[in-house]
Amino acid sequence: MATKKEIKEHFKIAFQEIGEIKPWYDKKLKDWVFSHPSYPVEYGGESAEEVIDNYPKYLEEFIKHRLDNRLAAQVENRTKGRGGKRPGSGRPRGSRSAEPTKQIRVPIDIANWIKTPGMINHVREMIKAYDRAQTKKMVKKKRA
Repeated sequence: MATKKEIKEHFKIAFQEIGEIKPWYDKKLKDWVFSHPSYPVEYGGESAEEVIDNYPKYLEEFIKHRLDNRLAAQVENRTKGRGGKRPGSGRPRGSRSAEPTKQIRVPIDIANWIKTPGMINHVREMIKAYDRAQTKKMVKKKRA
């Protein structure tokens, strides 16, 4: 699912390509209409102001669908805009931490103590020692 940041960036690019929204009156439809050749988004309303206000909302919805790959192939082929996922974008391969992590909340003094160099290994040794002690207690209780 596309993040709000991604959508905002692609929306900004699309708006730069489109430029100013200048609706025209369509006599056949008897409505004010606006569309752009780069994006298959059209909006029609009773007034030019309504079209100017609502066209960006429909364009943003289209960009969400495009980023989530929820567009039909014929619609996607018709578009020429730069919005959407691009090859090579995103986090480089191999840049993630080698060891998986999890965020937790601990008091500041403990967090500062753990941050000191080499302390993680001591914490792991303490955990192993605690596990061994618990195992010994369980064995003694079973024997008794």
